Amino acid sequence: MDSQMIEVMFNSQDLARSGLGGRDAVAVPLKDALAASGLGAVTGGGTGGGVSIVDVEVAKERVPEAVRFLKQQLRQLGVPPSTVLNIGDSDVPIGVYEPWGEVPSRLG
Repeated sequence: MDSQMIEVMFNSQDLARSGLGGRDAVAVPLKDALAASGLGAVTGGGTGGGVSIVDVEVAKERVPEAVRFLKQQLRQLGVPPSTVLNIGDSDVPIGVYEPWGEVPSRLG
């Protein structure tokens, strides 16, 4: 399987203020939802420099579907508006609260 890494990136202060707690409060339900959907897996993450990251690995051909799914799951969890998805070498992260519509064309 040719896979693609998607980083779910949070401003650590915004995440703390959101009432969700730390990164694990998002990583664990996201891991369960991804496993149930068969779309991908949480493969790691970390916190440092004011940023918390949850790493998600998905099949390259399923990236647009995974982005829609991740945005939906993250919105349901109530992540802060500053949360973004950084996809591979994309120079412009995708905001979780960007309009639903189609996945942005910058995903290729």
